[in-house]
Amino acid sequence: MSKGLTDTKFIIDFQEQRHWDWKVAFYLYGAGTSAGLIFLELVLRDLGVVDERVALWGMWIGLVLVLLSLAALFDHLGPGARWAFFYVFRKPRTSWIARGSIIVTVLVFLRIMVLLPSVPGFNELPWGEGTFSGVILRASVLIFAAAFMAYSGLVLSSWNSIAFWNTPLLPILYIGYSFLGGMAALPIIVLVLGGEAGLQVAGPVFWPSLLILLLANGFVLLLYVWGMSTGTIPARESVRRLVRGEHCWSFWLGVVGVGLVAPTAVVALILGGGLASGSNLAVVFAAACVAVQVGCFLLRDTILRVGVYGYPV
Repeated sequence: MSKGLTDTKFIIDFQEQRHWDWKVAFYLYGAGTSAGLIFLELVLRDLGVVDERVALWGMWIGLVLVLLSLAALFDHLGPGARWAFFYVFRKPRTSWIARGSIIVTVLVFLRIMVLLPSVPGFNELPWGEGTFSGVILRASVLIFAAAFMAYSGLVLSSWNSIAFWNTPLLPILYIGYSFLGGMAALPIIVLVLGGEAGLQVAGPVFWPSLLILLLANGFVLLLYVWGMSTGTIPARESVRRLVRGEHCWSFWLGVVGVGLVAPTAVVALILGGGLASGSNLAVVFAAACVAVQVGCFLLRDTILRVGVYGYPV
């Protein structure tokens, strides 16, 4: 004879990750894009693609962006954590959070040091552009910018309890999207400072570089989603929520459509001669670069939102 609640179904569901919200996604987007921007503007300045004015503005904008992203992160942590922020630097040997905090702090400090010679009253500092000290300082910025781009993905991939994040492809994807966001930000700065003439000078480098980054990131994103769709049950559940669940519109319309397909079509049209030079090209290209930024943020946001804990919960 059966005893107990025989008519009641026992259902085990996956626990959705709810602690890291859009503020953390904005931090990952802002800090990663800022690192990509500063890396690319230093390299392109050294190659002569952008002038000193564009490079300095890129540095200032990158600094403001990373500070805004850090403000969003501390706001997410709450009032208690805001005033005990120094505890985050403890245990860098075992904690990815501590490592990332040290990297971003050093990166902000190095950026300020690079920018100081451009501030009135500090023009005589011995590490201006073209000096030996300036070269060493800028090389250090490149190293820490690359380290932070990798960190933003490593901190999530080290999360063993969420299978959708726990893959080496995630840091690769985040590095690629950091470069993509940085490369899409530079043409906007060039347009604001130099207008259409500035874009015509730098465009032959921007357009193919942006197209390569768009295609490469689209391919890595495809590998990532396909790989997780053949992974463990919690990973497959995250993929289901991403491509067919409540976050599918954000993924397909925002990340894929707005962030990848539309900008790729615009850049391919420009390279193919479908858009004549002038104001139309500048406006359409600027809109494509803004669309890339939307996709870069939504990528981080959707990946955070579809993360689910596996068994046991």
